[in-house]
Amino acid sequence: MKILKTLSKGVSSISNTYEKLSNWGKVLVIFSIIIILYMMYKNNRTEGFTVTRQEFTFKDGTSEIYDDFYVNIYDQLLYSDVKNEFEIDKIINNTKPDEKSVILDIGSATGHHVAALAEKNFKVVGVDQSDTMVKKAKEMYPNLNFLQGDVNNAMIFNPQSFTHILCLYFTIYYIPDKLQFFRNCMKWLIGGGYLVVHLVDKYMFDTIIPAANPLLLLTPQRYAEKRITNSKVTFDDFKYQSEFQLNDQNNTAKFVETFKNKSDDKVFRKQEHQLYMEPYQDILEIAKEAGFIVQSKIDLIRAGYEYQYLFVFVKPN
Repeated sequence: MKILKTLSKGVSSISNTYEKLSNWGKVLVIFSIIIILYMMYKNNRTEGFTVTRQEFTFKDGTSEIYDDFYVNIYDQLLYSDVKNEFEIDKIINNTKPDEKSVILDIGSATGHHVAALAEKNFKVVGVDQSDTMVKKAKEMYPNLNFLQGDVNNAMIFNPQSFTHILCLYFTIYYIPDKLQFFRNCMKWLIGGGYLVVHLVDKYMFDTIIPAANPLLLLTPQRYAEKRITNSKVTFDDFKYQSEFQLNDQNNTAKFVETFKNKSDDKVFRKQEHQLYMEPYQDILEIAKEAGFIVQSKIDLIRAGYEYQYLFVFVKPN
């Protein structure tokens, strides 16, 4: 937690200095922050990946979206080491795994949560629906255990195989039948086992992706009159834009990503993530229907993710 401790001290020092300012001084500071963040938001740039594309492609569904191109820029767009470190620390403190624990990370992506837990000498396996993502995780962490599998299928793991199951970073929202998901987790857990699920307030969480907002604790979302639902990032040879589209009438959403050649501003790729976003309170009730007990709620605001939470569920003995 060295990063978080250093960050907390810095935030505390800034806060103390801010409180000593006059009202006009405070206004000037806030205005300056807004201007700086706006410029960062408009001109965000990510180096180190080049691409040349001419033909337009449209992709939806896990197998299409998570190809080599997208998997290779996934971390640059979405990864946050501060968030990961915070999550792992809180999960350990709330669920107390030990040398006998066996942990499953559902939606393990490029493998960072699995690696963080393995580094602490826990037995852990990652599972992801995308073959390409599993391949990438194995390239990054060749000594760790990653599997390709669909967690909608209850048969992919034996009953009572795990003491802990994690379902982090919006993974739950890719699953349409959440009752079946919770029942599967109930089957795979031992009695007294823990399920940790990432849930958000779909009306309030910050939809700006990490790459478009490096200073997470000072997000422009807080100062915007209307919720910002798009993000822009510039790579060496192409421009990226995403937009979060909420359909509250049927509890769904789309996360639409567009890629343009930097040279001619021509769109060469567009992809849509289909999300199933019931209010998180409804998802809690679904978990209870499957037999889980809600043990605790972890607020991710200290990691810079406001209106986002980790809920810890327990399977009764």
